[in-house]
Parts: sequence; structure tokens; C-alpha cells
Amino acid sequence: MPKSQVGASAREGAATDTALTALYRQFSSLVSPVWWFADEHIADMPLPHAQSDWQSFTNRCDIADQLRAGGFNVELGDFDIPVDAVQPSTVCYRVSKEKAIVHYLINQALQALPTGGSLLLSGHKNDGLHNYAKKAAALLGTNADIKKQDGGAYLATIIKQQEPSSLLDDSQYTLIREIAQAPQLFSKPGVFGWQKQDRGSALLIEQLPTFLNMFETQPKRVADLGCGYGYISVMSAQQLADAEWLLTDNNASAILAARKNCDVHGLNAELVLADCAAGMQGPVDAVLCNPPFHQGFAVAGSLTDRFLAASHRLLAKKGRALFVVNQFIPLERKAQSLFQACELLCEQDGFKVLCLQK
Repeated sequence: MPKSQVGASAREGAATDTALTALYRQFSSLVSPVWWFADEHIADMPLPHAQSDWQSFTNRCDIADQLRAGGFNVELGDFDIPVDAVQPSTVCYRVSKEKAIVHYLINQALQALPTGGSLLLSGHKNDGLHNYAKKAAALLGTNADIKKQDGGAYLATIIKQQEPSSLLDDSQYTLIREIAQAPQLFSKPGVFGWQKQDRGSALLIEQLPTFLNMFETQPKRVADLGCGYGYISVMSAQQLADAEWLLTDNNASAILAARKNCDVHGLNAELVLADCAAGMQGPVDAVLCNPPFHQGFAVAGSLTDRFLAASHRLLAKKGRALFVVNQFIPLERKAQSLFQACELLCEQDGFKVLCLQK
């Protein structure tokens, strides 16, 4: 699963997302029914009071759990809008990092809102908030009311005056498409780093022969935690042709793409939408993992710990895990309390690959 580099300041802790906070301040005055498009920005942030006639949409199961715990009605999927969804009077959205998702969700809002309905967007300048708001307003034959908020955030309100003259280019968001050949790989917008093959994951695959030589018998059941679109499983299956695969990710979009890749390559695979393998059952002989170290805008230091704990729980008594992480993550120290041994196999290009022995 592709991972992004982050600077030292981000590693030191999470700052409140002022754009989301600005949006939350408007919640009590929004005209219902309301649709709320909720993505990773809300992770672990306090939620406003839930309203019974609101409908929230997300593609992440951890966000869905957080929203449900806060009393919100939640639709979990690839930002799927049910055909029988109640028409909104207001749609609110803290814009995402990926342009294709933003365009797709704005398109959904512009088509669903009635004349006189409101689209409320929040974000920062470097999120493209002004550009998104102006383009959406132009499609409705109106102007966006953009106001600066605390912390460099902006709120844009767009009133629907007419049906949209056209739609924004969303890169065919719903389409799972080929992104590589030899081997053939598929992915889609909404999956983190969906258009590339991550260098860290490639390094893990390069170390796989060394890892497999540590087993007395070849692993028969293998888990890919944080599988993304399934790159690690597809590549590993070339060396583990008879293995049974267990793939999991917290992103519904990723699970859709991973299922496509497993089907194309004939993997005997179970795919589970789960947060850090929650609820999944072992034992497995091996775990392969390129854990995300970002959550919203911040590095979640506990996220690596959670993937380590999940790996230990799933592994059989003599099982092993192969992890690739950014060099600054102290995986060796974090693994000490759970694993018998931690061996560094490779360190290059800003990554390190380690084998953990249960």
C-alpha cells in the first residue's frame, strides 16, 4: 500500500484541522436534511452533536465506526449514494486531498440538491478550496461566497440556482482501471497512491525470498494487512502459488480494487474491510505489512503499534511478519514487547524492511 513521506513537524503530533473545525461551527445552523461527506480528516477528532435527519457518507470503516458512535446515520462504501436516499437541502464537505474524489463528490452534490439548496465546502488555499468552489458555482450559474476563517481555513457557500450545465472531471472515479502490466494491476481513485507502485512495497517484495527461507515449510496462510489495491499480495503470490490469502484494509475503495486484482490473478483470497484487522481470525503463518503511518494530516504513532499487535494476534506460534516502514519509525523498539526477535533485512531509499519472529 503506497505511503507518503511527511516532515519532522508532522511527526511530532497532530494539529487541529481548522478547516474541519470551521465546518463544524456551521452544523447547528444548516438546513436539513443534510448530507455530510466525511473522509479521513475527521479521524479521532471530537464530533459535533448528531442530528437524526442527517446522512453521512464515508469510504473508511474506522470513520464509519466513529460516526456511528457519535450517533450519526452512516453509509459505508465507495462514497455510494443509495437510489432511495432522502434529497438533501444542504450538502457539507471538508474537501479531500485527492482531486478526483473532490470532483466526484461535488458532482454528486450538484445533482442531488434542489434549486435553492446549499453546498458548503471547507478547506485551505493549498487544498484548492477556492478553485473547487468557483468551478462548482460556475456550473450552477452563480458565484461562491468564500469567507476566511480562523487558522487559515476558508468556508465556501454555493446556492444552487439551476441544474449544473456540466460536471467536473472526476477521472471516472468509480472505474477500476488497469494501472500496470507484467504483472497486470488494477486500481482506482480513492485508494491511497492509486496510480503508482510504492517503493517501500517493492523493497518488501525484494526481501521476500530471504524472508521465506526462514520458514521450515512454506507459509500456507498469509495475511496482507493494510493491503491497498493488493500489490503486495499479487507480487508475493508469484512465490507462494499455493497459499491462502487474507487481505484487509480500512478503505472500501481499496477493497474493491484489491478484489479485482485477486480475481485477475486467481488468488485464493478472503478480503475484509476492517480497521487494523479488527475482528479477523488467525492463525496465519505469515503477515506482510506496509502500514500507513498517516491518519488525517497527522502521523498516528499508535497506528504502527496497532498493526504490530494485530500481526502478533493473527500469527501462529512460530509465525513471522515482514514489515516495511519509513526509516524514522522505531519499529524495532515498538516490536520488543511482542516479538521474540526483530531482524533488519534491508535499509534504503528512506525505508527499512524487518522480519519479526513471534
